Amino acid sequence: MRMNPKTAVVAAVMTVLTGTEALAALSGSALVDATTNRYRHWSTVYANPVPLRLIWPPNATQARLDIQGMNSAFTTNLTTAVSNWLWQAFNPGGAAEDVYDLTLTFLGAGETVIETQTARLAVVAGAVGGAAIDAVNGSASWAKVKNNVVIPFDAAWEPAATNDLAATLAITKEGGSSQTHVLFDAAGYYGWKLINNGWGYGVFHLSLSFPSAPEPLAATLTRPVDGMMFKVK
Repeated sequence: MRMNPKTAVVAAVMTVLTGTEALAALSGSALVDATTNRYRHWSTVYANPVPLRLIWPPNATQARLDIQGMNSAFTTNLTTAVSNWLWQAFNPGGAAEDVYDLTLTFLGAGETVIETQTARLAVVAGAVGGAAIDAVNGSASWAKVKNNVVIPFDAAWEPAATNDLAATLAITKEGGSSQTHVLFDAAGYYGWKLINNGWGYGVFHLSLSFPSAPEPLAATLTRPVDGMMFKVK
């Protein structure tokens, strides 16, 4: 994987054989997503080990990889001897939903920045080990949140927004603050850092808008207070 959100590269692992072996051995099948600019599969993590491929530009002598998530962040330095680096996306004990921004900075002499590559990857519970499903349409659990939230978005959801390249997500808390975020991709994930970011508890209204869509997509979520609550009359 080359960390560049504008270019989707499909890598196939193949064994080159000669003679009679070529007739007997075939490579295994691989899932290929042909839509590169709006398909969420490109930014979804499906296993804990995520291989990152480094293609070193000329004159680069070192690189710095910064990974920033909603729940954690870390930095590692790499030398030119490294062509592939394995990122453990989450704790082996279990996958916590998160959206990670990866920044790979190539440095030259005197730590001069030569090139910067970026990518955004998301861990969602349904893609790693399955997720709990509430089959009751009217269940209150659908509208409740407790932790940081991974919000998917895709212009393909609105037929009129087929050619849109971006979206806007507005979050408003009843009786509190509001934020509007411009999403510079047609499809992907947005990490809503609900914990330790000043949002608190309450009712939140979310609105996802695409430039060509006549109406925004809307949802209302509630974050209840942690622990037990008693009402006394």
